[in-house]
Amino acid sequence: MATSIQTIETRVTKDDPPTQLRQLGNRQHDLSAYGRSGYVLVNTVAIESLDYVTLVDTLQRVDAD
Repeated sequence: MATSIQTIETRVTKDDPPTQLRQLGNRQHDLSAYGRSGYVLVNTVAIESLDYVTLVDTLQRVDAD
């Protein structure tokens, strides 16, 4: 069995709510697309800076060989 690992990085602004909603919506779309391909979310890390939060999602899929 082989394991595939993917990461998704999403940068979310702290100061503009309409932009936050769009950025988080894009993240959800990406996560859903990977989910349809058999990936599961195994970890999320939030990295904060002054103006943004970067979300790093790690996804894993086990492939039957």
